[in-house]
Amino acid sequence: MSVPQSPIGDGSVPDKVLEELLAAFSGGSTAADIEDLADFDDPTIDTILDIEPAGESSGEINTDVQPVIATTDDDLNVWRRAKSAAPEGAEHDTVTSQVEQLSSANVVAPKKQTIKIGGDDQPDAMYLNEEAGERLRGSSGRATEASISGERNTILIVSDDLEGLSGGIPLATNSASMDPRLRARRIAVRRAIGRRRLKWFVIIGVVLVLVAGSLTLLGSSIFAISHVTPSGARRIDDATLQSAVDDLMGTPALLVDTRKVERALELSPWVEKARVSVHFPHNATIELVERVPLATYAGTDNRFRIMSVDGIVVDVIAGQPLEFMLVKGPGPNVEPGKSSGQAFTHAAELVEALSPTVRRLTALVNVGDTGDLSLIFHGKTAEKQGTTVILGAATDLLDKLTRLEAFLQRDGSDQCTLINVSTSPISHKC
Repeated sequence: MSVPQSPIGDGSVPDKVLEELLAAFSGGSTAADIEDLADFDDPTIDTILDIEPAGESSGEINTDVQPVIATTDDDLNVWRRAKSAAPEGAEHDTVTSQVEQLSSANVVAPKKQTIKIGGDDQPDAMYLNEEAGERLRGSSGRATEASISGERNTILIVSDDLEGLSGGIPLATNSASMDPRLRARRIAVRRAIGRRRLKWFVIIGVVLVLVAGSLTLLGSSIFAISHVTPSGARRIDDATLQSAVDDLMGTPALLVDTRKVERALELSPWVEKARVSVHFPHNATIELVERVPLATYAGTDNRFRIMSVDGIVVDVIAGQPLEFMLVKGPGPNVEPGKSSGQAFTHAAELVEALSPTVRRLTALVNVGDTGDLSLIFHGKTAEKQGTTVILGAATDLLDKLTRLEAFLQRDGSDQCTLINVSTSPISHKC
């Protein structure tokens, strides 16, 4: 131990200071208890308080007396009772020494622990006593490593959903063992979560109601189709077109099945493409792309089929229509809306490709048994057949027609009875 230093001043200590020191170290006893506890004239007190008696030099302190730290008030009371029960005159016995050491010792109060509760802008702090701290350390009753070493533990409670998971500390749910502030905090967190869920449920419900109401309103007769405008209808029969218009009239704009109406219109052989549009709230339009008839042929039943450029038969009539190019050959007997076959489809494509000069000269298109194509020009008289132009297979028709146009520019070409443009150079017979 170090040698005590000399006191400041004359070395005297007021009695009031001594009384306050004894009262502090004796646990708040009364003045009478203080006098019973220790003798103020005992030189041991001077030694403890590091006071030199007046007129004497400083002596050495007894190093054999070890300080005793009292941890509770009960320990001090035990030593006081031992002191009072000791025989008078035994001023330096073991009991007195221990009482004096307890009186001069520092009483260490147990450390308090802090619990931090997450999920709030201003966390709540709560101090627990020793029993509550042991209960939070674990349910097995064994102290944790931090508690043994005397370190201060911090417990973080993040959310109710994480309670009991790996790394979390299970909290007692018994109301008798839970601090009221902690229980109130848990209740507040649960209520906040419930309010957030209720808010989203209300928002979703309102959106669904608004959508359902809007759909119901738009699907009502208030927004029904009252005016239909058709366009491109030249050859389609009136009954088919009127049926489509009737399907649209009076139908709510939101419930119109435009594709259904389009398919019904395209069933007509005259219609190549149909498009139906709804213009909210009361209007609709029908746009038609019709097939263009350009050739006709007679079937084995002596009825004439009118063909479009794609070879589809658009109509069947009894007599020959004079406004369309005649195609001769073994034509099939098909009904309107059906294809006339590959050979007659190539013949219709040839008719469409004819230049105005060649078209004026051509009386008919001939389709051979093998599908070869040829043109027959008008004769100088009705009884006499005109020039025959051999095109051959239905390939490279534009090149063959170009060679034919160039040959017809020659002098005396109108005197030829046969022109073969299927090969290059052109062969002819004049």
